[in-house]
Formats: sequence, C-alpha cells, structure tokens
Amino acid sequence: MDNKKSNSVLLDGVRSALIAFLITLGFSLVISIIFNISFFEDFNNLMSGNLGGDKGATATSIVRITVMIFNFSLFNTVGTIKFGIIIFIFIPVISFWLANKQIDRNGDMGSSNIIVYVISSFIFALLQFFISLITKGNLVEGIPINFATFNNLLTTFILSLLIQIFIKLNYKSDTKNGGINAFKNTYRIMGLIGTVIILTGLILGFGNYSKHGILIIIAIILMLPNMIAYSFFYMIGLTMEFNDKLQEVLNKYINIDLTFENNMYIRYLAIIIFILIVAYVGYKMDKEKLIRNTIIYSVSLGLFIGTLGYCSSINFIDIDFIGSIEFSISSILLSTIIPFVTVWIIVLIYYLIKKVKDIIKE
Repeated sequence: MDNKKSNSVLLDGVRSALIAFLITLGFSLVISIIFNISFFEDFNNLMSGNLGGDKGATATSIVRITVMIFNFSLFNTVGTIKFGIIIFIFIPVISFWLANKQIDRNGDMGSSNIIVYVISSFIFALLQFFISLITKGNLVEGIPINFATFNNLLTTFILSLLIQIFIKLNYKSDTKNGGINAFKNTYRIMGLIGTVIILTGLILGFGNYSKHGILIIIAIILMLPNMIAYSFFYMIGLTMEFNDKLQEVLNKYINIDLTFENNMYIRYLAIIIFILIVAYVGYKMDKEKLIRNTIIYSVSLGLFIGTLGYCSSINFIDIDFIGSIEFSISSILLSTIIPFVTVWIIVLIYYLIKKVKDIIKE
C-alpha cells in the first residue's frame, strides 16, 4: 500500500470514527434530555428517596445519562450492571451506517475496508473511554457510574468493528460471495419467523392490558428486538436463564413459561426449524469454492448469534426498589459453536450425498 493510499485509509478511519461518535452522542443526548425532562425526578425519588435537595434534572444529570445511554447502546457494563436492551444497538448501527456510506458504497469488502474499520473502531473506543472518564461520578445519591474501564474499551472496539463489517456485508444485496449470501439468507429467514411468532405471542400475552394501549405498544417496541434474539437461541437448542424475581414479574404480566421446560415439543420444533433453514440455505448456496463459502457462512452465523447472546444479557444486582434481575442466554459460547457446527454437518452431508450419487452414476 503506497503512502498516498495509506493516508487516505487513515483519514477515512478517523473521519468515520468522529462522525459515528458525534451521531451516537447526539442520539444519546436527545434520549437523555427526554428522560431528564419526563422521568428523572421520579427516578431520583425512587432511587434515593424524597428527602434532600433539588431532585430535578440538571446539566450534570443530562450529561451523565447521555454517557450512560452511549455506553448502554454498546452494551458496556458499570460494575455488575449490564443493560442488554438490543433496541439501543440501532444507535451505533445508524451512526456507522451514515459515517461509512461513501466507503461502503464502493466495491466489495477488501483489506483497505478492514483497515479503515479497525482504525475507526479504535478511535471510537478511545473517545468512548475519554467521555466516560470525565463524566464518572454519582448519577443520583448512592448510584456511582464509571464506564471508563479496559473491558468496556475492548468491548466498544470489538462491537464497533463487528457493526461496521455487518453493515458492509449487508450493504449490497447482489454480492457474489456464496458464504455471505448464505449467512444473510439464514438470519433473515430466522428473523422473519421469530418476528411473526414473537409478535403474536406478545400481542396475546398483553391482551388483558389493552386499556393501556400506548404503554403496551411502547413495551412491545422495546422488547421486540430482545425477544426475536431469544427466538434465535431457542432455534439452536438453547434457552434463556433468569432468576426467581424476574420470573415472578413475568408471571404477573405474561403467563408464559419462557424456558418451555414443560413444553419440550416446542423446543424440539424450534430446533427442527433451524436445521431446515440451514439445510435449505446450504442447498441453495453456491457450491463453487465450497470450503471457502462454508467457512465464511459458518463463522459469520456463529459470530452473529454469539454476539446476540452477549448483547441481550441483562444483569441488575442489588439495586434499590428493583432488587436483583438476571436474564441471559444459557451459554454464550455454545451460541457461537452450535451454528458453526450445524452448518458444517449439513454441508458435509450434502457433500457425501453428492459423492454417493457420483459413484452410482459411474
């Protein structure tokens, strides 16, 4: 790579990071202002009581909640608290999509794209660390926040990189890479099936609360991305794990056993659906460069579902008025391994069938 091209790649990376950072910060600021104007005083009273000084929103609370939303959109943790509400990921996704539009528009993914994404992710992570460092302190009395940790720095870098690669892979629907097409087709079919099932379940589950229509719609919008992600996990044979307190809340509002321990046939049906999807997509996958396409397909699908497993975990430990709420996939590691192995098993079966057919024809 000559000096001129190296400088161009570096500038693209810096520009992408700055634009994505400012857009993410802007989205977070807007949400923070809405929260502070509408809910902050009630939130403060719940968390620290009614006694004391002014409980209303201030410039400090707006800034700190902005940084909290910024970090929660990247699924960073503060102490033991993990806020895995997947709808927030649309903030950095939209930000990087806008920041990289010109880069992603030109051609297929190459080494220069990867370098730009690495530079952009690194600078973006440093900016995340910087704003987290200068805003650490108490959000309200008794709730310290500090997102300026090495783990969050690393998480921001990795997630930013994966987001940019994911956007690039999906930018052109006419890509000729068989493995990428297979990956896109798989998660889109799974997502469509999951959306239909989950929407139906949520509407039926909230049916008794129809008089609170606006609140129910907001709840469904907030919950839907997480619930779709959970449907992915059930399809690969995993379940969600949550503590007794959360189970009590769920039983109060939605009379559904999300573990399906007493409905094993539903879990088996979900697994069969996943196998059929992979078998269908594998059958349609371009068989030229079979090994290369299978590697790309299996790795992409495994990383995608594994990332969903990490992002969708929720962990609130010993928080006033909330208590302890834990909600996560049964195994993040298996959520990556199972799709990877499934793809290879099905492709191997197709390969063996083809070999048998060729032998019979001879």
